[in-house]
Amino acid sequence: MKTRCPGCATRYEVDADALLDSNGLAHCYRCGTVFDAITETGSDAPVGGNAGGRSLMWLKEPDEVDVRAQAERELPFDMPADLPTIEPSSDAALDVRDTLYERPSYLGFFYGLFAFALAAGVALQLAWQYRLELLARFPQLEIVCEHLPCRPTLVHEPDAFHVLRREMQATPNEPDSLTLSAAIRNDADTAQHLPDIQLSLLDDNGAAIIRRRLSPDEYIYPPPRTDTVIAPGEVFTIAIDFADPGDAATGFEIDFF
Repeated sequence: MKTRCPGCATRYEVDADALLDSNGLAHCYRCGTVFDAITETGSDAPVGGNAGGRSLMWLKEPDEVDVRAQAERELPFDMPADLPTIEPSSDAALDVRDTLYERPSYLGFFYGLFAFALAAGVALQLAWQYRLELLARFPQLEIVCEHLPCRPTLVHEPDAFHVLRREMQATPNEPDSLTLSAAIRNDADTAQHLPDIQLSLLDDNGAAIIRRRLSPDEYIYPPPRTDTVIAPGEVFTIAIDFADPGDAATGFEIDFF
C-alpha cells in the first residue's frame, strides 16, 4: 500500500501485512516523524520505543529497492546474459515531424473554401430574389443596377389593374344578350401581360349567380398575341357578350388573375 509522512510529505510503498506488527505505526526515514501509516496522521509513540508492545516499522529510503516488490516483478523465465545490444535502425526510426506534429492536410482548406463558396452563392441568390425590397430599403445599391439588370422588365401584379369605366347594355342585333364593356389601366411600375378576367353576375344580396373566367383572347377582339404586354399606365378595353340572366342579376363584379 502507499502512504505519506505527514511531517515531510515523503511518499512510501509499504507492506500492509507488515503494518500489523506495528499496529499501523511507521517511522519516517527522512524526518523521523512517527505516524499512523494507514491514516497518515502523527502519533505520540516514542521514536525509539514501541507501540503497545509492538515495534515501529522503520521505513526505508524511498529510492531503495524493496526485495519483495522486486521479486514480484521478476520475469517468469531466465534471461540470457549474452544478449546483444539492440541498436536503433535508421530506416525504421520515425522522423521527429511524425512524432511531434500533425501532417499538414490541404483537404480542410478545400472544404472550407467550398463551404464559403456555397454560403456566398446562397446569399447572392437570396439577395437577387429580394432585390426590389433591398433596393427600396438601401437606395445606395442603385449603383449596382447600372451594371446589372436589377429591376425586372416584366411583372405579374393582377391587383395593379384598375377599371376606369364599365358599362352593361343590350347587345345590338342579339336578342336576350348583354355586352359588358370596360376600360382598364395598368397601374404597376412595370409592364405586365394581359390578365385573365373573372366576371361575376350578382343578385340583390351580392351572391354570384353566374361566374366565368375569361382569357385575353375571349374578351378582346381580334384576339391579341400571347406575348402582348401592357406598359405602365397603358389603358386597354374589353367587350364581353353573354346571355341575359334576366331580373335575377342586379349587379356584376370584375376580378383579375
